Amino acid sequence: MKTKLLPLVSLFLIIFSCKDVEEPSPNSRIEGKYVSTVEIETAGDKLDLVNTIELNSDGTFYSENYTTEAGKDNILGYRSYYNGTYTIADGNVKLEWQDYYTMNTFDIYYLPKADLILTEDEGFYLDYAIEEDYTQLRFLCPPYANCTASTPYLKIN
Repeated sequence: MKTKLLPLVSLFLIIFSCKDVEEPSPNSRIEGKYVSTVEIETAGDKLDLVNTIELNSDGTFYSENYTTEAGKDNILGYRSYYNGTYTIADGNVKLEWQDYYTMNTFDIYYLPKADLILTEDEGFYLDYAIEEDYTQLRFLCPPYANCTASTPYLKIN
């Protein structure tokens, strides 16, 4: 009789010992730093235009766009930096800017960070598709805009 109860008791223990595994939230899965780099050549110099987005699990983000010599880490200067909040819906992340500092000039590729100017635009946002299981972000061109192909942002941590 005892041997017949053993499988029943084992089954009972297995069923009631299983814990529900909670799926991580999208904010905790997307959290981290993403980087996109484009190499350009200007006046005989090769430069890397580096764009970063750091997403925090609390729904805030910080982004910097800076310039380095191609293949090097030393920052020559900045093109812009901004912060704000983000939301995730339908496999996309929407970044809504709050403070946006930029060069406001297009004939140079960097300035000292302190020389960037606060832009007074309100309600500006960008959308990115979340790809490859939260390891890449791809810029989504707004409707009726004429966008070129963009380099994806790759998660580095």
